[in-house]
Amino acid sequence: MTTEASAHDLSPGERSRPEPPRPLDMVALITLLLATSGAALIYMGWAYLDGYLRPFFLKPTDLNYRPDEYALYGLNLFSPAFLPWVTALPLLLTAAGRRAVLRPRLPARLRAFATVAGAHRLARLLGDPARVGAALTAAALGLVLISLHLLTVNTYLLLALVIVGPLLLTWPARGTPLGHIAFAVAATIAVFCLLWTAALYAADRGTRSARALIEGLDDRPQVALYTADTLALRVPNVDREPFGEGGYKYRYKGLRLLLARGDTYYLIPAVTLAEWSAGNGRTVVVKEEDDIRVEILPGTRPG
Repeated sequence: MTTEASAHDLSPGERSRPEPPRPLDMVALITLLLATSGAALIYMGWAYLDGYLRPFFLKPTDLNYRPDEYALYGLNLFSPAFLPWVTALPLLLTAAGRRAVLRPRLPARLRAFATVAGAHRLARLLGDPARVGAALTAAALGLVLISLHLLTVNTYLLLALVIVGPLLLTWPARGTPLGHIAFAVAATIAVFCLLWTAALYAADRGTRSARALIEGLDDRPQVALYTADTLALRVPNVDREPFGEGGYKYRYKGLRLLLARGDTYYLIPAVTLAEWSAGNGRTVVVKEEDDIRVEILPGTRPG
């Protein structure tokens, strides 16, 4: 004989106890997070390379990078400086979820200060997510209008307001049918803006890396081209000299290696950052063939 326990037979504590997550739900969540993280790394890697190659008049798609290469470039953007934030986030989320349990364990003076601060009018206003979200969303809208017509506003600030504002604004009403839709829209906007922020950061890192490369060209590997015939090269600081050994008649000197992809070499002249900014820089694309030999030498610093 079997008996079935109804909801009325359970104690109040048992009825209020949340149902533990099922293993398949956790696996699905972990898979979703890994897939999303992988896509974000690929996107960030593409943005980094786009910022890095743009000063040299190249695009990542021109070089046929694979998705795993994009992901590795994206992963290299993270440094140990991110570790404290990555570690603190789970702790903050856990403390926020268990604040009712943790608060009695705080020192008496700290609890008293929290009680006094919580009774302040400003604290009550900040404790209302809808009001705070409405203020942040209105501020974002105002700054967007200002940036379009009057002043330049920091893009990261605008994106932060757009990410946080709508989420807080729609959070209290997420339990209603219409509020659920509004919160879903706000979450979608937040994800889009987070990807936008990551792309801006990656592109900025790429641009700074390109500037550092140009400023340190003396340390880049030197490249000498040996050719059987003259090349139509109109590149500053690149010299052609006769070379009478073997089947090669000329040698071109003064180029530096930007990068190599298979048997294709992307070369740049040793010119200053100001000359690159003035449009005097060039990127020479050379494919090693029978009548062209590429020789790579260590970089040297004049003097």
